[in-house]
Amino acid sequence: MSEVERNSASGDGNAAARADDLRRTRSIRFSDSEWEEVKGAARGHDMPAAEFVRRTMLGLARGPEGAGAAPVPLLLAPLIERTFRYAWFLATEKRDAMLREGRGEEVDRLVAEARAFQETLGRSTPD
Repeated sequence: MSEVERNSASGDGNAAARADDLRRTRSIRFSDSEWEEVKGAARGHDMPAAEFVRRTMLGLARGPEGAGAAPVPLLLAPLIERTFRYAWFLATEKRDAMLREGRGEEVDRLVAEARAFQETLGRSTPD
């Protein structure tokens, strides 16, 4: 596979789109124990070690101002997504259990409170 094909297959359209911004192999040295640490951290974030290193270094190089209005460290994105999915699953399971127990009115009240809170968050302006 050519470098152009690898860049487009990586799914990172912005960096790979321009011919003058192709990803190229770079050399960096790690001891075996350091690389094992990197691989372990990458597994914890459900990504290949090379992608983990690239995202981490780019996040550090760009700093908070490179991330936009609401900076989220790149390493946190998979954790945030996984946490959201677990919370959704648990909330859905609890809702279903409450409905089976005949607590539909309580579920409706909780949903209404959550939606009202969500609306207030949407109206809030960041500091």
